[in-house]
Amino acid sequence: MTAAEVRTLLAKFGLKADQVASLVERLSPGERTRAAMALLQARGVNLLVLDEPTNHLDLPAIEQLEQALESYAGTLLLVSHDRRLLANVRLDQRWQVDEGKVVVG
Repeated sequence: MTAAEVRTLLAKFGLKADQVASLVERLSPGERTRAAMALLQARGVNLLVLDEPTNHLDLPAIEQLEQALESYAGTLLLVSHDRRLLANVRLDQRWQVDEGKVVVG
């Protein structure tokens, strides 16, 4: 990717120009999560495992994550308590843990 394409991708995940040039250790937990999501999208990963991906994200970042997941063509294993995210992400199969038992539905 060109530098301009990288900046555009990071901007889609809510990272501004000053954050693009910043060291990762200076980013907030939410900004780090956004950068990691952008990196996964850029690499074209085939299997994506997300464990509570909306933690530390604001609503615009969550909406961008939903859009990215909608266009994701690979396999997704999504673990989340975020009912809004689960309602907005297309799922082929849902597994729910209820009282220590896995329920497929």
